[in-house]
Amino acid sequence: MSDAPGSSGPLPATPSQATASPALPSPAPGSFAAFLRLARVKFLFQSMMVTGFGVTLAVHATGAFSLAWYLLTLAFAWSTHLMTHFCNEYFDLEADRANPRPTAWTGGSRVLVDGLLTPATSIGAAFVLLFTSLALVLAMPTLPARLLAGALTALAWFYTAPPLRLNYHALGEASCAAVLYGMGPLLAAVLQPGGAGALLGWCTGLVAALQVLRCLVMNLADIEGDALVGKATLAGLLGARRVTHVYTAGQAVLYAGVLVLALTQVLPAVVAAAQLLVAPVAALVVRGLRTDAMSDTGRSGDVTFWASMQLPLTTCATMLALLADLLLAGKPAPALWNAVAGGTALLFTVWLYRAVAAARRPAHHEDTGGTATAPPETHASTKPSPWPAEPVREGREAR
Repeated sequence: MSDAPGSSGPLPATPSQATASPALPSPAPGSFAAFLRLARVKFLFQSMMVTGFGVTLAVHATGAFSLAWYLLTLAFAWSTHLMTHFCNEYFDLEADRANPRPTAWTGGSRVLVDGLLTPATSIGAAFVLLFTSLALVLAMPTLPARLLAGALTALAWFYTAPPLRLNYHALGEASCAAVLYGMGPLLAAVLQPGGAGALLGWCTGLVAALQVLRCLVMNLADIEGDALVGKATLAGLLGARRVTHVYTAGQAVLYAGVLVLALTQVLPAVVAAAQLLVAPVAALVVRGLRTDAMSDTGRSGDVTFWASMQLPLTTCATMLALLADLLLAGKPAPALWNAVAGGTALLFTVWLYRAVAAARRPAHHEDTGGTATAPPETHASTKPSPWPAEPVREGREAR
């Protein structure tokens, strides 16, 4: 679709791949490549950055670092994150089948929808990873850490699994934020020597709130299919117009809060500056929402991409700023953690560069998972927006 009046142009090119399934050549049914696509490993960068974020908050507070507990935390984060992917693919299959406009970042992997693997494969992998996560929980050193990790695992599982099915009862956005950007960094911090410091609450509160806003955008992209199967996400209950208002106001309030905390010296200036540097990413998403990008498959992929990238960019920037703050104070972090954190940030930067650059290639190219893909579709559709301005609940009650 052409840009709405007042738009300053299309969003930057991203690896949205328009309609996900048609744009990507299908791997062979039953193949390992199909299994990798089902796993959606590209999202693991978020849990990797969350772990580094939490560890850095602990190192900033105490100056101590344990490589062994970092590796266990990362293994638990990835195991639980992958478990959630496989669990969601299985329990969201009806909604994914009903979704007419998936993107590369929403609507599932499309592997089960396209029949490339059986649903049993997905739920089987989810159970294997659930037991792996529970084994890692038992290896944690203290009862509070084990309780925290156990609660995190339960919330992640019941995000779509019955009987709770949190994302089917307008609780998915909050539970996802609590698990990934609340409990995740807290667990990483408490497993380190000396535990968490004063900045943990402020910094995790920011990213957890940003994750709620991000989940609203992601669920907004899936609103049509969700409405057809009676899936009541918070985004669906609010409707597109209210989600736009909430997202815009929420971003403004959160970044104003960062500025206030910096001015009152609660937050180190270098940390606040790093977090504020990511604000233009939120502005891109706001522009997309306000110019009806979510009604166009290609442009909605761009919006969901940048909404997703705001979170790892924020945790990465905060992590590096905390290390810089220690250095400026004459108390540098342990060399080993500086190396691990720097390597983590570098890996994410390389991945992000490749993800954005891939979408700008005019010919067939590789997507973020290394699979050859067709170039993104042009955004020429003039199809009117199918998203209702009022809550989807009303439409369901009328059916």
